[in-house]
Amino acid sequence: MTYTRRKALKAVTASSAALFAGMPALVLGQAPIRWRVQTLWGAGEDTFKYFQEFCDKLKANTGGRLEIQAFAAGAVVGAFETLDAVGQNVLQGQSTYPGYWAGKEPALAVIGDFAFGYRTPEQQNRWLYEKGGMQMLRQAYQRFGAYTVGATWWGVESLTSKRPIRKPDDFKGIKHRGAQGIAAETIAKMGASIVVLPGGEAYSALEKGIVDSVDWSTISVNAKVGFFEVAKYATFPGFHSMPIQDFTVNANAWKALPDDVKQIVDRTWREFSLTQVNRIAENDKRVAEEVKKKGVELVAWSDADLTRARQIAQTVVDEWAAKGTLAKQSAESQRAFLRELKLLA
Repeated sequence: MTYTRRKALKAVTASSAALFAGMPALVLGQAPIRWRVQTLWGAGEDTFKYFQEFCDKLKANTGGRLEIQAFAAGAVVGAFETLDAVGQNVLQGQSTYPGYWAGKEPALAVIGDFAFGYRTPEQQNRWLYEKGGMQMLRQAYQRFGAYTVGATWWGVESLTSKRPIRKPDDFKGIKHRGAQGIAAETIAKMGASIVVLPGGEAYSALEKGIVDSVDWSTISVNAKVGFFEVAKYATFPGFHSMPIQDFTVNANAWKALPDDVKQIVDRTWREFSLTQVNRIAENDKRVAEEVKKKGVELVAWSDADLTRARQIAQTVVDEWAAKGTLAKQSAESQRAFLRELKLLA
């Protein structure tokens, strides 16, 4: 963990401890509020276990007043159906990728994964909380009867493939599993055929040759899924996609929470977010060395190829920005911030 991350986590933990110290336990006879939340993760993935830990911590921090039952992808509704389920209060929340709903609201594609843009989660976290990004994300979800509590990341993704992909031109002729949004469309412009599948179907598709490459998560998460049993190339460090994992809940369910419980949910989520980002980053470094020893080739793109990819991605951003006012606003805002960070010309 870097000094910056350690300092940020220490500050959030300290402020959370001060808030939670004065919280009363559940009053005798008072029924707890119970929510059901479905994630994008499979039950066996570390990231699902991390979310379960968040739910356990939230129950403890609220003195048992709010209990969340976490569900793995597809356990209640399909992976691409959770937003409708949240709006209808079938689920009280989702923790998934906003880009899944790009067809309903184009801003969710632009905010959900500004592909080939940010290099670290901390950078996009700053845009969300310092540059108005979170307000835009909440506005995008508002018309679906949903409210976004916060966001986290699993890091900059590693692409797993059966053939080495060392530069943009190497995508030509590749059948690529991707999700809806800017990253997949950028890769399509590089020459790949995109196959949109839920993450839970990615391993089977790779094994059976339905796809040649998979865009799912970072190298440690991909290893846990078993991708390297059937594919021996991985981009590392990750370079192309850093999707948001949101925590978005039914708007009426959120409004019904007592104000002090809302504060606890917010602070517990922020603490969880920092913890997840750091844990996955540490796992990635360790797993990269482990899979390398087992014959997996780690592929790093050159700066010139990354610059070219970023230029292609911006043409896709232009297309999405033209689809709606909020999409355009969020694209322009992120571009301005990336220029501040010297990541975009």
